[in-house]
Order: sequence, then structure tokens, then C-alpha cells
Amino acid sequence: MTGPTKGSVRQSSQFVTAQRPSILHINDSFSRTMIGVQSSSPTFPQNATLSSTASRIESAEKKILFQATIDVLALRQNITTALPTLMKNLDKACRFNQGKGGVPNGPNNSSFKKWDIDFVRQTVAQYEYYLKYFYENLNESVDDKTAPVSREMKEFFFSPETTQQAFVALLRCKVPTNVLSQKIREWERYIGSVGMTKMTDSLSLSMLEANGKAGNVGRAIQLLSLRKARDFTPKTSEFIHAITAIDAASLYLRRNRNIFLSENKQPKIDDPTRWLDAILLNMNQRNVALTTKMANRMLNAFARTGRSAKMTHFFYRVLRQPIDIEGDHENDEMSLEKNSSHDTITFQNRQVRPRIKMRPPPPYHKIPSQVRGKLVRKPGSDIKQLKLERESDPDWSPVLTSAILFADSLKQGACGHDPVELDLISYSILMKVCVNRGSLWRAMHIIDEVMPANGIEPDIMAYNTLLIGLSKVGDVPTMKEYIRQLLSNGLHPTKETIEASIDSLLNLGDVGNAITLCQDYFNQYSVLPPYTTHLKILEMTLGRGLVFEAKRHVSFIQQLWKWEQNKYHSEEFSRMLKLTQNNPNLSKEALQKLFAYFGYTLDETDFF
Repeated sequence: MTGPTKGSVRQSSQFVTAQRPSILHINDSFSRTMIGVQSSSPTFPQNATLSSTASRIESAEKKILFQATIDVLALRQNITTALPTLMKNLDKACRFNQGKGGVPNGPNNSSFKKWDIDFVRQTVAQYEYYLKYFYENLNESVDDKTAPVSREMKEFFFSPETTQQAFVALLRCKVPTNVLSQKIREWERYIGSVGMTKMTDSLSLSMLEANGKAGNVGRAIQLLSLRKARDFTPKTSEFIHAITAIDAASLYLRRNRNIFLSENKQPKIDDPTRWLDAILLNMNQRNVALTTKMANRMLNAFARTGRSAKMTHFFYRVLRQPIDIEGDHENDEMSLEKNSSHDTITFQNRQVRPRIKMRPPPPYHKIPSQVRGKLVRKPGSDIKQLKLERESDPDWSPVLTSAILFADSLKQGACGHDPVELDLISYSILMKVCVNRGSLWRAMHIIDEVMPANGIEPDIMAYNTLLIGLSKVGDVPTMKEYIRQLLSNGLHPTKETIEASIDSLLNLGDVGNAITLCQDYFNQYSVLPPYTTHLKILEMTLGRGLVFEAKRHVSFIQQLWKWEQNKYHSEEFSRMLKLTQNNPNLSKEALQKLFAYFGYTLDETDFF
């Protein structure tokens, strides 16, 4: 078993360092923010193509809005009085909603209103200042301008309890993953250099949680080994935190995967098998039984790295079309309305309007309905195979092969554990991995043959996973087959079902049937897609100049506005309708603004 290699994931520093690294000194003449005192740039995965690393870091820092300014001079002069106050604030900042009450993930998530992020960030900024202050003056005498700090106060500052509260408070500051990763590694380096903090059970668990949410995979695995070496009582949460680290480290691939690179050239975190094996070994050595729920968390790590190039196709592109001031000669369904200057989009000092141009459909071998019963040629050879056989080859997707083998090892007993029975969630996750890697035939094989062979009946979530994959390639005929199948099995469509169905039609440019399908699902199954699907329908119709189709969908939205509840409607259905009615993005003003953006007018005569 080998640990993470250099460059494969973001490396974290050791808790105790042999040499004292240099850091940026804080200028006493003005206040500094927490993100303004970083010692190095965030580390991105290896082989990742970045257009501009500096610009990405700058944009990430702007998103933080971490403007917790502190009076450095006052903190340094009044250190004896400020430290006790900081301890009290840390105890308050590490609590949920600062101890004001509320329920995590409560109804409508209303408890976040009690979350004072500015207070937490201010407290963490002050803690970081004193942490760096003690680190910089580790072997130096304190100057005359600074009040002396007693030995007891310094020990209290570096006590395991205070350090644990600081890590918990840092997690409540709502910072991006890359910034959180760097902050935690810096703190560990400072604390380890001072050498006054004793590693306890609760502190190591809090550090493991922090490193897990920051995506420091290597450090999380090291903390698991440390807890084993010190005979700390194993807890289920610590292994969940280690799996979370893999998930957080995969965030970059989910958002910025370079689809022009093969899987072999992607960052090593794309295949998390080695780290999952390390977690399994640690669990076995500490006599922690592997459950199906924990196995599903591990399998889900393969599905959290995003879609590969095999599952990516761009069906259309958005163009900026210059407006002919003297006359509009475009053959639209309706001529362009002349808008006022403040409604007209300007690009490079020219008035433009957005237009959508459809691209060719995906290659035939990506669409299951077009290769059903046909042989496809294997690249680089004269061998012809059925598509299912081709997708089952190990060279189709090394990551998919690793996921299938990892699931098989769990069934046989991996790393000394007892065999685990895979359930419906397990196979649904494997289907999602297949979909992300462009192996739609293998996903259909799981839902059609593997699940029934193991006595498992697919639920609506499994069908939605497959339908979402089919919609990415615009395979409407195959989607209709599985929709009929789920209906015959007594399953009720959900918003994900109709969203996937509409997306497949929009990807093919069939906006008319997409609008009709949206109305049919509402009338027959009392289900609506997310509000973003309504906006996508309008954008596709207006972008292609199909104004009458856009107004037809606006009429349907107006019918939803006028809907009233009666005794035959369920509470869930009524709540869904009320959310749609009250959505500001589907209001009258928002729709008129959307039409004006594309150069058309939605006046009072279009409303009833």
C-alpha cells in the first residue's frame, strides 16, 4: 500500500517541522485581512491546464469577501487583555450559530440568519495574528512596546482545547476549498513549530475534519495513522472525514476538468483507489467493521470527479450577432423589436444580440439507439465488437475499470474485511460512474440485468441517473423506452425525470416538443421541472428566433401563476407550485427583461 505521491494531490505539511520557514511579516501601520497574509499560492492538481493561475486565485479571493480587518497595533500593545477576550470569542465562534440556537439543515434552512460570519471571521483573524506573533517571536526577546505574556496564558493559548476551537471556527468562516487548504497547512506548521500543543483525541479528530473539508488527502491519511498509533478510540466520523477529503480534492476536476486530456494524464485524484485502500486498511487494523453504508461512501468517490470527454458534447454555441441599424434582414419567426438603448447589448462598441446556433449531433457511436445490435470498430485495430463489449474493455476507461474492481473487492472482502453486500444505492452509484465515463450501455446493463439478478428492483433515482446520461447525448428514443418502463413499474416521475427529458429535446433543438412535454408532465403526473429549465426553454427559443414558441411557454407559466390549491392536491405538490409562483426569476418583470435581452418585447397584450 502506497500513500499519495508528490503532485498527485495537494500535499500538507507535517505537524512538526525541522526547519523554520519564512513567512510574510505583518505591517503594523495598517490592518490586514486573513487572506492577505498567505505564505504561498494554493496548489492545484498536477497536469491541470489553467489559463491564468493568478487570475483564478484573485477571483477566488474576491469570492471569499474575507474582509475581517483587525487593529494590529492595538492587539500587539494590549496582548495581555486581548488574549482572554479572544478565548471567549473563540468559544462562541466555534458553536453553531454562535450559540444562538437553530437547527442545522432545518426547515427552509432559516437558521442561517443567526449565523454571524463577520464575527467568526474577525475572531479567526485575531487568532491567526497571535499564532503568527508567537511563531515569529519563538526564539526572540519581546520588544518594549509589547506587554509581556505570562507562561500560563501562552500555554492556555496553545492548549488542545483552544486549538480545537480555532479549527472548528475556521470551518465556519465559509471560505473556498483551496484557501481553506492553505490556511490549515499554515496553522499546523506554526503550531508544530512552537511545540506547546499536545495531540489529544478530540484535537486530532477536529484536525481530521478540517483537513477533510479542505481536501488535504495526504494529511487526512496521516492523521488516521496517527490516531491508530496512539490507540485513540476509532470513530465512524473520522473515516467519513477521510473520504470527504477525497471528495473535496476532486472539486477541481468537477469544475475545471480538461476534457482534451486522456484519463491517464488527468490528476491522480481522478482514480482514488489507493486512498480508499488506505482507509480500508486503517479500519481493519483498528477492528472497525465495514458496512454497506460506508462502502457506498467510498464508491461515491469515483462518481464525484465529474464527466470525462466521452460524456461531453456541445450541442449549440452562443453567438454575438451585430444588429443592422438600418434594417434587420434576419429571417426570424418575428422581426426584431426596436428596443431602447439601455436594453441593447453592446460589445466592442457595437450593438449586438445573442443568438444560438445548433451544432451537429454527437457521433453515432455515442448514441445507444443508433448502435443497437451493430458492431463498432475498436480504435487502432480491425476488431469489431458490440458496444457493450467495447465499453467492458479495461482500456475504455481505466477509472471505470478501477471502480468496478473496487466494488467487486468489497463483495469478496477487501483489505481483510468481511464481504459486503451491495444494495440499490451501490448499483445506482456504479451507474453514475458509468454515465460519467460515457459507458451508457454498461449503465443500461446494470439496471436491466445486474440489479434483477441480485434481487434488486430499480427505483426512480436509478432511472433518473440513466435518463440524465442519455439526455447528454440526445438519445430521445432510448429515453422513451425507459420512461415507459419506469411507469409500468409503478414509479412516479420526479423533477429530475422531466428535466432530463426536456434537456434531451432542447439539445436536439426540438423546442416545440419540449414545451409540450413540460405541459403534459404537469397535467398528467403533477410534476414540474426546476425553474432553471423554464429559463432554458425561453433562452433556447429566443436565441433561435422562435418568439411564438417562447410566448407559448410564457402562457403556461401564467397558468401556473393562477393555480389555486384544492383538497385533491397533496402538500408536497402545493409547496412545489407555490415555490414556482413566488420565484422572482419567473416573475413578469424578469420575463420582460429576458425578452429584452434577446431583442424582443413582451408587452401587456401577452399577459392575461
